[in-house]
Amino acid sequence: MRTKNNVYVSLSAGAQKTLALDAVKRRRIEACGILIGTIDSAGSWLIETAIPLRNIHDSPTYFEFAPEDLLAVELANPGKIVGAYHSHPSGYARPSQTDRQNMQRVNESQRIPWAWLIICGPFPSEPVNASQHRWSLPASSILAYHHFPGEGLRAVPVLFAS
Repeated sequence: MRTKNNVYVSLSAGAQKTLALDAVKRRRIEACGILIGTIDSAGSWLIETAIPLRNIHDSPTYFEFAPEDLLAVELANPGKIVGAYHSHPSGYARPSQTDRQNMQRVNESQRIPWAWLIICGPFPSEPVNASQHRWSLPASSILAYHHFPGEGLRAVPVLFAS
């Protein structure tokens, strides 16, 4: 059984770069997308790729994927979606009430074992050395969560691969 005490989220360097560039590119709205990878035998999420999806609400405080976009990612990556991400452009460094409800619904009610990443702003107007992709988010600005059955919503440590 997955518990909050022995799991983590590992982000590949490529996924980190995608998260950073997406958050900056869409710094005025909640950037959002899907996380592709695997879940190991201990229940930790090993994220290899982040795939940005459009936020159909173009909102700075709410995100929602278009169902057809999510389906396209699932069809292209069968069984490899392990989570979702979105940004909080204002810098709000915890899940909103809507985030909490969605996390509980997906993780507990629907029994989908996704990890949830929140990328906290504010974000610069453009990344430093964007053409060379050398800019990255501070580690403290990427938060991970999971709603554990019987335990509720808990923060999950994030490890950054180099």
